[in-house]
Amino acid sequence: MSSEQTVIVDKSGSSKSVITYVAILLVFLVALFLSSQSEGPSKLPKVVTDEFTFTAWVNDGEDYLKKNYRWMTKIIAGYIKSGYYFLEDFLIDSPWLLVASIIFLPCLIAGGLRLGLYSLFVIYFWGAVGMWDESLQTVALMGLSVLLCVFFGVILGVLCSQSDRFDGFMKPILDTMQVMPAFVYLFPALFFFGIGGAPAILATMIYAMPPVIRLTNSGIRQVSKDTIESATSFGSSKLQLLFKIKIPLSLPSIMMGINQVIMMALALVVLACFIGAEGIGGQVWLAIRNLDVGWAMEGGLCILFMAIMFDRFSMSLTKQKDILPSDVQPFYLLPQNWEKFQVARLIEKPILYLHFAINLICKSVTNFIATFVKYIFSIFNKENAEDLREFLSRRYYVIPSFIVFIIISLVDSYLISIGTFPEEWKLSIRQPIADGVKSLTINPGFIAFTKGLRAFVYLNLLRPLDTFLTHIPWWYTMSVFVAIGYFTVGLRFAIITALLLLFIGACGIWPQSMITLSSVLVSVVLCFAIGVPLGIIASYNQRFKEVLNVVLDAMQTLPYFCYLIPVLMFFGGGIVSAVLATVIYSIPPIIRLTALGLTQVSGTYSEVSRSFGGTLLQTLQKIKFPLAVPSLVIGFNQTVVMAFAMQIVTPLIGGKGLGLEVFNGLARSDTGRGLAAGIGIVLLAIIIDRITLAWTKKQRQALGLEAN
Repeated sequence: MSSEQTVIVDKSGSSKSVITYVAILLVFLVALFLSSQSEGPSKLPKVVTDEFTFTAWVNDGEDYLKKNYRWMTKIIAGYIKSGYYFLEDFLIDSPWLLVASIIFLPCLIAGGLRLGLYSLFVIYFWGAVGMWDESLQTVALMGLSVLLCVFFGVILGVLCSQSDRFDGFMKPILDTMQVMPAFVYLFPALFFFGIGGAPAILATMIYAMPPVIRLTNSGIRQVSKDTIESATSFGSSKLQLLFKIKIPLSLPSIMMGINQVIMMALALVVLACFIGAEGIGGQVWLAIRNLDVGWAMEGGLCILFMAIMFDRFSMSLTKQKDILPSDVQPFYLLPQNWEKFQVARLIEKPILYLHFAINLICKSVTNFIATFVKYIFSIFNKENAEDLREFLSRRYYVIPSFIVFIIISLVDSYLISIGTFPEEWKLSIRQPIADGVKSLTINPGFIAFTKGLRAFVYLNLLRPLDTFLTHIPWWYTMSVFVAIGYFTVGLRFAIITALLLLFIGACGIWPQSMITLSSVLVSVVLCFAIGVPLGIIASYNQRFKEVLNVVLDAMQTLPYFCYLIPVLMFFGGGIVSAVLATVIYSIPPIIRLTALGLTQVSGTYSEVSRSFGGTLLQTLQKIKFPLAVPSLVIGFNQTVVMAFAMQIVTPLIGGKGLGLEVFNGLARSDTGRGLAAGIGIVLLAIIIDRITLAWTKKQRQALGLEAN
């Protein structure tokens, strides 16, 4: 290409950019003019909303199902309730040492000493803050929900892997289940199965089942064709191929699905307090209602520690080999670079020696019992006796664990009543937290900061955007979204966007949708304003990145219900508090992906920039940032989706929009209204999600990272 041609291309490119910016400005000015002429919030004509009776259809369908099939739901709820009450009573009525052993020993076996010690800390914290029974109720709810999810999910995943037709039938159902806000699942569970643990378990099943179905299906389909052909050539039937080849080889994928199920189940069982389920969620909700910050924080920390423990445990199962290693691996409680300090060695060496001693005892006990079992078994079947002994010997933690369970039960039954968690071990942090929060809330500097932040967010961001979006004529907003969908994705998506927005408007929730959209957009803007600088610092400072990763891991593990607590503590209730809670919940992706995008830029570009005299700021602005745009757009996409998900619980602290409509529908037993609002959140999230994904693809193509 000649220099003249290059100049022509540059000029054409710059002229297109100018035209684009001018068009955006004109669209905004026209929208501003139209909004100023409106006397109230924009709505679709009543002739449309009155004729489209989606809520009435849902309510009529619900009444029909309740009238004709309530007997079936009562039977299902009865069986589930029996199982839940059995598990709950077993955990609560058992000696606390037995319950602690049942949690600690599997964590030790699967995750090693570090996870085992962490589980002991979690168990102690439950009892210390006085939430032992509530924590076990949550564990019972989650445990039974996960078992049912895994049982039915694996079956459905296997069926999907064996039949393309059934897989095609399940895909749209799973897509709908995964984009629906968690809170919406409480509606059918409540109105068909009543209140209590049974509907909570059923709602959790529906919400948490998709990952295990998808990953079971994916894992089985990814089994090597060569392996299947080899097994077939040796005469294996379809059932033998499935149970002896495909499922065993797909276990890592299935275990990953179980990990996702556990985390999703924990998130929903916390919300299940709104339909009468007991557990930590109910304690947090009562604390929020009573404005007891310390109580709420104790409950939130119980949920956080529980979530981290079960997450690490399930992830360990995905990495766990069939046979445990014969040797104890070196244990590092503290960072390994601390080994040069005497204090670190004094802390870790006793723990390591104790671990070796326990390991030796477990091996000895297991080998003795395995040899004895081999002797007994050889009387009846000599051929498989040695195989059985080796099988037991390799799992040297399992038999001692059962011995511990039996000893604790016998001691509690015949010698000393162990009972519940010891009262003398309790150490409440409720009052210190309450005192600390009180001292901050009466501090003039902190009061000025919170008031200033609330005023800035509300007066400069939230109120203008809220007024602007609600007063723009509905047809104009719809036209803008359709145009964006057409130019970014294509004609088909533009038509779908128009239909989805018409559905929202026809349901009579257009103003509430615009309020939700304004809250999400303000939250995303604040996430960018805070998250991008933190991501930049993390990309340049490794130590800061390590500290930040710990914080982000904790934030991404914590159920979003708990993000309401710190905001309520320091900012009180209201729509601004709802936005700030959304920011805290949604900010991790943009931080992580900003740091990742900048880190992945080749160091060659930075060296070239420095060689031409470019400063650090110029290199970041002119080279790294443009090349990291695809990662930033993905971060924007994830932030938007998480912000929409948070809207379902923000009404608890004063949020408005579609989330408030969902709550009102639940309070008034109006399933149709609540479901329409929940679907509205999903549809807005889908539209923006598809637009941002298409934009990301175009950016990657422009940078040559993806083929056209």
